[in-house]
Amino acid sequence: MRIYLIAPAPDDKTDTAAETSMAGVKTPFTLSAAAGIVSVAAWLPRGTDIRICDEVVQEVDLGAEVDLVGLSINVSQVARGLDLARAFRRRGVPVVLGGAHVSLAPEIFRGQADCLVIGEFETAAPDFAADLLAGALKPEYRCGKADMAAMPLPRWDLYPNDRAIAGVVQTSRGCPFDCTFCDVIQYVGRKQRHKPPEKVLAELGQLYRLGYREVSLSDDNFTVYRKRTRALLEALIGWNGSAGRDPVRFSTQISIDAARDADLLVLCNRAGLRQVFVGLETSDPAALAEANKRQNLHVDLIGECRKLVAAGLTIRGGLIVGFDHDDLGCFERQFAFAQALPVVGFNVSALVAPYATPLYAEMKRAGRIVDADTHRVSAAGARLTNMLPAQMTREELAEGRAWLKAALLAPDAALVRFEAYARTLGPPSQDMGRTAWVKPGARRHPLHELLPLMMKDKGTRRVILAVREMIAERPEIGYDLTSTLTLYLSECARAANRAEAPLEAAQ
Repeated sequence: MRIYLIAPAPDDKTDTAAETSMAGVKTPFTLSAAAGIVSVAAWLPRGTDIRICDEVVQEVDLGAEVDLVGLSINVSQVARGLDLARAFRRRGVPVVLGGAHVSLAPEIFRGQADCLVIGEFETAAPDFAADLLAGALKPEYRCGKADMAAMPLPRWDLYPNDRAIAGVVQTSRGCPFDCTFCDVIQYVGRKQRHKPPEKVLAELGQLYRLGYREVSLSDDNFTVYRKRTRALLEALIGWNGSAGRDPVRFSTQISIDAARDADLLVLCNRAGLRQVFVGLETSDPAALAEANKRQNLHVDLIGECRKLVAAGLTIRGGLIVGFDHDDLGCFERQFAFAQALPVVGFNVSALVAPYATPLYAEMKRAGRIVDADTHRVSAAGARLTNMLPAQMTREELAEGRAWLKAALLAPDAALVRFEAYARTLGPPSQDMGRTAWVKPGARRHPLHELLPLMMKDKGTRRVILAVREMIAERPEIGYDLTSTLTLYLSECARAANRAEAPLEAAQ
């Protein structure tokens, strides 16, 4: 039996893709490999011929001679995923749809596929595999909560690993917080389930042998349960750079309250954790309270970010505009907040109300949901939100967000943050740059393509030259600075491609 597993590209390739793909390079490259499809592949029956496609870096073979197609779909992939499903079904190829958005909104996918997987596939995998071999797939499989300790090694051997900077290990599912705009907890729950450290190390060993020296620890909140976090960090400390292995650089997602635990931050550094995503959202306490983002309330966000960076953690910050407490001055206030941080990179989102969230329910009751947009918008990729803002129009919110993104990318503004970042960042406990830029059997790092392109622009050239000076002054953080520069240049290349604003805007 021949099975084709596909992770569709985001519907908005000019915006949502900023979180996954590199711009400004000829060969498609992804920042993080697609873990979902390789995890599903590990549960399929032995002896099946499995083929994988991550559309961020590969073209989908619409003429593939296969017996079954599986598509994993999140909210940013709905339109593209359904297009692919229709294309294969027209040829008579059965299609299975699964993934986060299929699980949250199965009603919009019924009739669009031969089979739906609703929930976490692992709990239905044995029945699914048996039915598949018997030629008797059910129309729907309702799944429960997976046991993280029972998961087999993902089939990374099937993935185009030369096209990814970072491999991925999922270390937990779930988050105890209940931010009103978050659909993650609606899908995987608020009770966090953890993968045992020995399972994490086994997956790391697999990725290491495939040449990865950067790994994303996929976790909805890595530091929320301190006992578990410490146990995993101790395991990583024992593994990373030992037994003749090169050091590996880890990234993950944490909440700002981790800054209060100095001992934990020391362990993060020793383990090789160098980059974290932090959902800062806004510096406005009223907007944070509105969103039930209680972990960000009653703390000095700027001071806590400085603590994290001083401990050696490069922050990528999440910013949101369009809360009910936001008026048209919020964009400039968010810009001023960002400029006070030792943080270079930001994901700037307009507030949306994802389906099945408390925010969606609230907006629906108030008559403020724009139904036509509900199933095609994501926080990262939507130009127009799916809800009616309280103090501005949807267009004004879109324009303000675009201005904020351009203002943060402007060279003068970026240099202020690069300088603060370079002054503050704590050094790593191991030399992360020793083997960072060439993976065994892989092409060169995309920075080698980005630099000549971006040196042609006078603004980005100033940033490149300034960062080179920072590296010369602090070579111990050279790899961190170079990685941060790579992401900044990729965002600039993407902004130039979509002509959203000139690079010198908002200076």
